[in-house]
This record gives sequence, C-alpha cells and structure tokens, in this order.
Amino acid sequence: MSKQVSMNVFLHSLLIDNKMNNFTVTEAKDALLREHIEFVDDTEARKFIYRQLTRHIKKGLLKREEVCSNDKNKVIYSKTEKFFASDISAAQRGSKIIKQATINNTPQKFPTLNYKIELEKELLTHRIDFNTALEEAKEYKRLASRFPNLQEKIREYELDTKNKSTKLLGKINALQNILSDITIEDQAC
Repeated sequence: MSKQVSMNVFLHSLLIDNKMNNFTVTEAKDALLREHIEFVDDTEARKFIYRQLTRHIKKGLLKREEVCSNDKNKVIYSKTEKFFASDISAAQRGSKIIKQATINNTPQKFPTLNYKIELEKELLTHRIDFNTALEEAKEYKRLASRFPNLQEKIREYELDTKNKSTKLLGKINALQNILSDITIEDQAC
C-alpha cells in the first residue's frame, strides 16, 4: 500500500504534472516563474524552491547529488523510490488538499478547485496589473518633464493609464470584499 504524502501545490505541479526529474534549482525556479503568475521575483522563487526541495529531501522523497560537468560542480535533484511508491497530494499552506495524484500508474483524481483559490489568483493578477499601471503613470510623468515638446501626447497616454488603474482598483476592491466575506463565513463554520 502506498503512503499518503502532501506536497506544496507549486512543487507538485513541477514534479507530478510536468514530470520534472534530475533537475537543478535554477531549472525548477525558471519553470515556476514561467508557469505560475504567483511568482514574479527571481530571488523569492529560488528561495521557495530550495525550501521545498530541502523539506522533501528530509522526507526521503527527493535526493540531492553533486555532479561534476565540464569542471563545474552542479547539484542535481531527483526523485527517489519512496517518491514513486507514494500517493502524493497537492496542498496549499493553510488550506485543505486541493489536488490528489497517484504516481504508480493508477488513475488520477482531480477534484474541482475551490473558488476561493481562483478568486485569490484573480486578485493577485489585478494587483500586478495595477502596480504595472502605477509605474507606467510615473514613467509618463518623468518623460513629460524630460521632453516638454511631447507633453500633450504623453498626457493622452497618462490619462489612459489612470483610467485603467481606476478600473483595476475597482476590481481589486470587489475581490477583496468577496474574499473577506468568504473568510468570515469560513471562520463562522
């Protein structure tokens, strides 16, 4: 009988869904940044990956091996026999298991994702877009002061960006209100 093991949903995505094996921290970090909008900072993504890998090495699911290639030492992470013999479930910190998968060729089960998680993803996307719009507005102001002859044209772009930021802020507020109500209902249960 295989042992039940929970794994962070993002690492689960890389190791189970993408079938990563024999990889470096950099390769895992790059895949994480490429596939998950929740991660935007290179350094934080690397730290996250390293912490997760270390945790699963201690559980015996992964192993770390130094290899010498072209006179350079490289650390490779790979799955162990215990990994392949385990029933691995994806879970997010502070939430129930949201996805289950069995490694040993038995059917995979994927329950419907919790709508709260989808709302949180949307909120994160809107926050990123909002911060981008704010930076864009700052850049237009900087350019307008630097190139006075272009102020009129730049002003049009600046107004468009302000309108976009206002709409994004409205979406952010709406999602925060809904998520706040959901959290209150969850605590009441």
